[in-house]
Amino acid sequence: MVLQRLAKVLLVSKDYCYNKSVIRRIVLTKYPLLAGHSKWANIKHIKAEKDGEKAMVFLRVARQLRLAIQEGGSTDPVHNSKLRNVIDDALRKNMPMSSIQSSIKKSQQNKTELKRYRLDLRFKQKVFIVLIIYTDNYSGLKQEIASILRKFGAMMIDTNNLFEEYGLIEATVSKERLDSTKNIEELATDDAIECGAEEVEVSDATKGLVNFICRPEEVLSLRKSIETKNYIIENTEHIYTPVKYVELPSEEQAVYEKFIAKLHQISGIEEIYDNLLDTSE
Repeated sequence: MVLQRLAKVLLVSKDYCYNKSVIRRIVLTKYPLLAGHSKWANIKHIKAEKDGEKAMVFLRVARQLRLAIQEGGSTDPVHNSKLRNVIDDALRKNMPMSSIQSSIKKSQQNKTELKRYRLDLRFKQKVFIVLIIYTDNYSGLKQEIASILRKFGAMMIDTNNLFEEYGLIEATVSKERLDSTKNIEELATDDAIECGAEEVEVSDATKGLVNFICRPEEVLSLRKSIETKNYIIENTEHIYTPVKYVELPSEEQAVYEKFIAKLHQISGIEEIYDNLLDTSE
């Protein structure tokens, strides 16, 4: 019954034309989503496991600060928008300014280039995984990962077209706009159209939390447009969503969770995405 109801009301698709530009397809979620049914719920589940520990969060932010300085060419957030965005995100995650400044100082001293890598894995024949890695020693880190793979019977493999790539921007509508609107779904849809988002999802209507989806290369430009609409940006990232989800028996699920926990302990692994259905709720 629940699945039948979701099939009828979960997604409403419309075609819009804005300012005589190309027609964009905006998908709006009108009702609270159940875990495993939202396009983004599984990603939330995996990230929560890692973000639960403050030390891991701060290590991740430190890498992002270093990368922002490297790509932006400046340690001054006034002249480096990428660095300013990372600092804002770090403060929202309750990272002390002293720790942020310390990370920026260390990044100045470290002249080795930090590079982004994608590594695909397979676990138990049907669980496919995408690791996003930022490191200046990929060969060494890859050896460390290989050791864990051998222990758990996993392997490196090309996932080909099993995942789709998106840019995700999580934002909260300003209190003034939230209080003044009668329909947050319509508000979010109109904003998505004007800002150029591919899809929009209201994940919490009461709190005004909205997910804007775009192509990965459009994240920064979309973020700027959303901010002009008085949204508070909570998080931005380049994500991977599986084309098809799978489930594991309870025994294999327990082993898999231990496997993922081991991967999380490796410094340099920034994100972990998989095609495992979240059945926790």
